[in-house]
Amino acid sequence: MPRRLSELDKKIYKYALKFGKKGIPQNVLWKELGITSRDASRSLKKLEELGFVERIPIVHNGRKTFRIIAIPKPIEEFEEKKEKIIEKPLLDIRKFLDIPCLSCPYIDKCYEGGYYDPVICDWLTEWLEKEIAKRRARKK
Repeated sequence: MPRRLSELDKKIYKYALKFGKKGIPQNVLWKELGITSRDASRSLKKLEELGFVERIPIVHNGRKTFRIIAIPKPIEEFEEKKEKIIEKPLLDIRKFLDIPCLSCPYIDKCYEGGYYDPVICDWLTEWLEKEIAKRRARKK
């Protein structure tokens, strides 16, 4: 879920929740919230894609519009998740300073399938074997 909900998205969703399963016409919703129809349409499209609302085509007062039905979801899905603070880094960057790629004279010509290929690089293979041996020795 790459897209985050804006404050307007949250406001529209919470307002639509009040109408339950009967829903609210989209043209009534944006007028009651005092927002433009364009902003409402964009937010509702995003909310529909993310599964927060359902938009059903209807005719209201002789005009084509959508009935907006909010889909109740747990608050955890609606609110932004707080990131956990990691006290201990997952990787110690100092361990990677001796990777042969960092000092390789051919790094700008190195790519998979090329003349200089990391898959068959002797320097990289040797370094990886040493690192694996170090880790195995520490585990014993």
